[in-house]
Amino acid sequence: MSSELAEIICGMGVGAVGMVIMFFCYRQDRKGAESRLTKLLEEDQASRRHNTKALTELVTLMTRLNGHET
Repeated sequence: MSSELAEIICGMGVGAVGMVIMFFCYRQDRKGAESRLTKLLEEDQASRRHNTKALTELVTLMTRLNGHET
């Protein structure tokens, strides 16, 4: 943040300084939430791929054991 901007904000009073601090905290929190959500979605997709593969193998095994498709 430039010194001119800091002077302007400080000149506006305590409320403006508080709002700037809240804004930066909120922005940092949103970035963290986005990265956590991205990680969660990637893990979910990997789990779905693994479960789909296991289910496909199970269907193939059951088909071979029963000798026909259901």
